[in-house]
Amino acid sequence: MTSHPSLADAVYAAVPEGLVTEETANAVVSRFPDAVRSVAGWIRDAAAMRDWHRVDRLVNLATPLGAPGLSAVLQEVLEAGGGPVQEDLVDALGEIRAVEAAGLIYRVVRRSLVSDAPAYRLSQKAILALADLETNEARGYLREMTTDTWPDVIRWNAAGALCIEDELGFDEDAVPG
Repeated sequence: MTSHPSLADAVYAAVPEGLVTEETANAVVSRFPDAVRSVAGWIRDAAAMRDWHRVDRLVNLATPLGAPGLSAVLQEVLEAGGGPVQEDLVDALGEIRAVEAAGLIYRVVRRSLVSDAPAYRLSQKAILALADLETNEARGYLREMTTDTWPDVIRWNAAGALCIEDELGFDEDAVPG
């Protein structure tokens, strides 16, 4: 008896590693039309199994498609810790302009400050995601991140996202990192 792959497995196999453009995502969906409405659930299932490689690849497919339910699933996975793909989840929330996720993105940065040091890659992705949201709430979080309680590299990047470096007196020659 031969085992047939599930639709989720077939779609996963069709998604290339790395960045998935809108054109590539649409090509996958043209082969598997049910994928767009199912991918958010597949992400949830993969996260429950802690299959972070699968989560990452499916998020890369779902993001340019703006798949239904994607924002809610990304937020669930981030709330639960997000495994090693937190940066990609935060990035995707910004890309799909999930304005309801601003508070969560901020909390993820706060809880990850120690583990994110010294490069602060997650923090930098979060700053870009908050800037992409273009809401007063997101700008408020960015403004908070410019205060003296935050590491200098985060303060500088948040100020840059808000275009207020000069207002805050940041010296470009003294920029950390």
